[in-house]
Amino acid sequence: MRSHVVLVSPSYGGAEKRFFDIVTALRRQGADVALVAPAALIDRFRADHPERRDIDAALVPIALDPWSRLGFIRAWRRVLTTLPRGSRFHYPLNCLWPLHLGRGDTVTMSMVDCTRVPSPFGGTLASAWSWLSFFFVARIDVLNPTVLDAMRAYQAFEHMTLTPGGTFLVPAASGGDSKSAGVVLLGRLVPGKGVEDLLDVLPGLWTQLQARAPAGTHFVIAGYGPLEAHVAARVAALAQTGVPVSFAGYAVADALFPRSAVALSLQEITNYPSRVVAEALTSGCAVIVRDSGDSRCFGELPGLASCGAALNAGELADTLAAQLGRILSDPTFVATIRDAARRRFGSQHYVDYFRDLLMQAAAPARRQAQITRETKP
Repeated sequence: MRSHVVLVSPSYGGAEKRFFDIVTALRRQGADVALVAPAALIDRFRADHPERRDIDAALVPIALDPWSRLGFIRAWRRVLTTLPRGSRFHYPLNCLWPLHLGRGDTVTMSMVDCTRVPSPFGGTLASAWSWLSFFFVARIDVLNPTVLDAMRAYQAFEHMTLTPGGTFLVPAASGGDSKSAGVVLLGRLVPGKGVEDLLDVLPGLWTQLQARAPAGTHFVIAGYGPLEAHVAARVAALAQTGVPVSFAGYAVADALFPRSAVALSLQEITNYPSRVVAEALTSGCAVIVRDSGDSRCFGELPGLASCGAALNAGELADTLAAQLGRILSDPTFVATIRDAARRRFGSQHYVDYFRDLLMQAAAPARRQAQITRETKP
């Protein structure tokens, strides 16, 4: 019977993209799985990935305008009544288990928040709802190892498994290995992502970097979110002082990273398992990751370097100079980065894990220790 991945979200963030990729990989390997999401999000997927017309039949758009969680619930409930009872449903975000009561459905969920442990006393409705959902689902996929470890005493722990290797993506077709001396920070422009910290250190960073930077070195900040106007204004002010920085607004990773040399992942709480890191590495970019939280869980990968949790202009300049120099002087290193990342972030083991989760749902509790061991970097 068909399994459904249900994205209760209007956003176009890392979790949404990851599950679009998971469904793509599963469909291309013959799994009967569908992706349910607001129509606007489905349209965004289709616009950014015209090469995936082969999975159009697996995309189930829920029409509503404008977005509201209550509106989505009502619209999805109407669609749900047309689907066979006893079907399987996976919720990566905002598990709507009450809609399935009395239907005999199998419901599973993912915990993709890497910063909070669900609790009835967590201080937010989302935290309490996630905790309550644990009692009504067959299995819980947990993205972050620290969050999983913090829930060992939970009654539902025996139904929890760790996402193997963090993020996953279907790599774009390989392009050429020609790189410009671009240094990119791409992500949602919200507090905690590190964009403001980068802007704070950028003048000192450029002062120390420019004498040894390759010709054409420039910084690009791209993304969207509540800080967009603030970031654009700060970037414009820095550019007027001679710092080579520009603001690109919304940009697609597949268009930005293949021509750039270095990407920055500077989230304050943790960078693991940031999709941006995987997207950049699979495009042959070197990546500098802020050493915060579980960021070291990426392990050792070609092209991956780290910087201190407290950003330091001198340290960043040293690391950037080394990474830029090697990327621009050694095309074989670009290919090495790309190929190693594609093996890591597009592994068949990851696809098999979600095939088991979505198609079988219930996994023996003893699998937890096995999966945890298998997925340690």
